Amino acid sequence: MAASPPDLVLPLLVIACVSLVMAGHVTLESGLVRAKHSVNAAAKALVQIAITVLATWAVGFGIMNAGGAFAGGGPFLPADGGADLILATTLVAAAATVLSGPLAERATLRGYAALVAVFTVAVVPVTVHWAFAQGAAPGWLKAAGYIDLAGAGAIHAAAGAAALAAAWVVGPRTGRFSGSRRTLIVQSQSFPFAALGVMLLWLGWFGVAVTQAMAGGHAVAPTVINLALSGAAAILAAFIANQIRPRQVTVVHIIQAALAGVVAASAAAHLMHPAGAVLAGVAGAAAALVGSRLLEAMRIDDALGMASAHLFGGAVGVCAVAFCMVDDLPVMLAIQLAGLLALTGWAIAVMAGCGYALRQVLALRVTPEEERIGLNVTEHAMTTDVAMLVSQLGALQLNSKSFLYLEADADGELGQIAREYNRAIDIFNAQIRGVKEKLSLAEAAADQANDLNARLSAEMQEKDEKLEAVNREVAFLTDQVARALIAVENLKGVRSGILRLLGRTFRQPIERLHLMARRAASSRDQGDIDALIEAAREESARLARRLADVLDYAQASAIEGPPAGDLAPMEKLIGEMNLLHRPRAESKAIRFRVVWTPEVAGMGANAVAMRKIMGELVAHAIDATPRGGMVNFSAKQGPGGELVIDVVDSGGGVSPGQLAEALDPLAERDNDGSETGLGLALVKKLVDLHGGALTIRSKPGAGTQVRVSLPAQHLAKALAAS
Repeated sequence: MAASPPDLVLPLLVIACVSLVMAGHVTLESGLVRAKHSVNAAAKALVQIAITVLATWAVGFGIMNAGGAFAGGGPFLPADGGADLILATTLVAAAATVLSGPLAERATLRGYAALVAVFTVAVVPVTVHWAFAQGAAPGWLKAAGYIDLAGAGAIHAAAGAAALAAAWVVGPRTGRFSGSRRTLIVQSQSFPFAALGVMLLWLGWFGVAVTQAMAGGHAVAPTVINLALSGAAAILAAFIANQIRPRQVTVVHIIQAALAGVVAASAAAHLMHPAGAVLAGVAGAAAALVGSRLLEAMRIDDALGMASAHLFGGAVGVCAVAFCMVDDLPVMLAIQLAGLLALTGWAIAVMAGCGYALRQVLALRVTPEEERIGLNVTEHAMTTDVAMLVSQLGALQLNSKSFLYLEADADGELGQIAREYNRAIDIFNAQIRGVKEKLSLAEAAADQANDLNARLSAEMQEKDEKLEAVNREVAFLTDQVARALIAVENLKGVRSGILRLLGRTFRQPIERLHLMARRAASSRDQGDIDALIEAAREESARLARRLADVLDYAQASAIEGPPAGDLAPMEKLIGEMNLLHRPRAESKAIRFRVVWTPEVAGMGANAVAMRKIMGELVAHAIDATPRGGMVNFSAKQGPGGELVIDVVDSGGGVSPGQLAEALDPLAERDNDGSETGLGLALVKKLVDLHGGALTIRSKPGAGTQVRVSLPAQHLAKALAAS
C-alpha cells in the first residue's frame, strides 16, 4: 500500500540527514587522503551508493523486517516498500560509508565494490534486524531488552568491526608497518575539507537520532543537546591531549574524537543527563584514541582512523545505556555487552570469511607500484599538474646537456614554476648568442692587423674555452634544477612552501647571472668582459651549492631514519673538520679552538651525517663571526652516554624570528631581499632522524651557542660495527 504524504515526512527527513552523512564521509576522506588518491575516494562513494540502494531493495530490506529472531522473512524485491523501505535504504547507505576510510589508498575499486555488497547483504541488515525489528516476532536482541536509539551498536560498532576485518584481509598500505616501527601515513591534501566533512557528519547523525527519537516518542530537544555536548566534550578532550602531547595526538586524532564523541552518545541520548553526555563524549574520545594504538599494535591499518572512532565510540555508547539505568545496572550492562559482542562478532566473522574467499578470486588491492603512483592514475587514468611536471622533469634528465623547455598548463598550480624555468632558459640562450656574436666581431677586427693577430687569436680561444665552461656549468645547473624540483616534490605536499623556497633560493642568483650577461654583452672592455665571466662562474658555483643543499634537505626529508653510510671514528671526523675549516678561520683572523674528551675519541658515528652536521655548524659559526672574533668547537660524552657537540661563536647573534626562519626553509617570511641557506634546517633534519636534540641559544650582539645531542643507542651500534 502506498504511503500517504504525512507518513513520508519522517522518512524524507531521514533521507536528508543521511545524505549529509554520505556527503560528510566523502568530504572527510577526500580531505584526509593524499592528493594522488582523491579521485578514487569520490568514485568509491558513487559505486557504494548504487550497490547499497540495489542490494537493500533486493535482499536487505527483507532481512531487516520482522519475521524471526535472527532474520526477517521478506518481502524481497518489493514492488512498494513504502516509508520503511526508504528508511532502511538510507540507513544501510550511511552505514556502508564506514567501510571506505579504513580501505583508503590501496583497495581496488572492484574489490571495494565486492566488499560493500557483502556488507549490505549479510552484515548490516542482520544487525539492524537483531536490534530494531519489532512486532510479533522481534529481533532476539530487541526481545532481550537491548536499547540502541540511533545505532551505536547495530550500525556504528558493527560497521567499524566489519571495516577493520576488511582492512585486515586487504592488508596495510606499503610502508605502514616497517619492521617493529609504526609509520603514520596521513599527508592530508586539505584539513579544512576534512573538518567540513566532520561538520556534515554531525548534522547528519543529529538528524538520524532526532528521527529515531520522534519515532520512539522521546523528547527531541534533550536528545540533540546531549549529542552536541558529547561531541563537544570529545573534541575538547582531544584538544587538551594535543596540547600536552602534540606529536602523539594530532589534528587527525581530534577529527577522530569529534566523530567518536557523537557516536558514544547515540545509543542513550534520550536517556542521559547532560553531565552524563559530557562524560560519554570524553570516554568515547579516549576509547577511539586508545583503540587506534591497539590496532597499530595488531598491525591493522585503519587508514584514516575512522573505523576506530565508530567501533570503540559505539562500544562506549552501548555500555552507556546501562549506566543510565542505575537500578538495573548489572542486568542492563550484561544485556548491552552481550548485544555488543554479538553484533561485532557477526560483522567480523562475515566480513573476514567472505573477504578471504573474495581474495582467492579477485584482486582486492593494487600493487605496491600502483599504490606509489596513485589510484587516480592506476584505477581511473586521471592525472594532476604535479604528476605531469614530474614526468617532464624525468624526461629532461635524459637530455641534461641541452636546454629543453617544460610544458605545463598555464592555469595549473605549478605552471608558474615551468614558466620561470623556461624564462631562465630563454635568458641563458639569448645572452650566450649575444656573447658569441661579440666574439665573432672581435675575430674579424683581429684579421686587420697582422701584428695583433696572434694575441687576438689566443684571446679568442681563451674566451671560447671560458664560454664553453660556462655552457657546461649551465647545463649541469639545468640537470640539478630538475633533480631539485623532483626531490622537493616529495616534501609532504607543501606546495606554497615549495614555491617560496624556490623563489628565495634561485631567483636572485639567476637575476644576477642575467645582469652579468647583459653587462658583458654591452661592454667593449676586454678586461671588463673577463671579470664578468669570472664573476658569473663564481655565482654559478654558489647556485650549485644551493642546489646541493636543496637536494640534501629533500633526501633527508624522504627517509624515516638515520641515513645510510659508512661508520668512522669521531676522532678522525673531528680532525677532518678541523683541517677543512681552519684555513678559512685563520684568513679572517678568527681564534678557532677545537677540543674533545678521550671518551669521544673512541666513539663511532655515521660518517656522512656527522660530516654534514659538524661542517654546517662550524661553517655557519665562521660566517657569522666578524674578523678577530672567536669560534669554539667541543665534543664530550653526556651523562646518559650520548654524544654532545657544542659550537660557540662571538658573532652578532640572531633574533628568535630569524632563528625560526632558518630552521623552517618553507616558512612564509617578509620579502626583505635577504638570502638564506638550508644549513641549520638540514642539521635539524639530520639530528631529528637520529632521534637527537638541537638546542640554539642566541642573543643579538652577544653571539650564538649551538648544542647537538645524539642518543647513545646510535653510537653503541656504531661502536659495535666498528
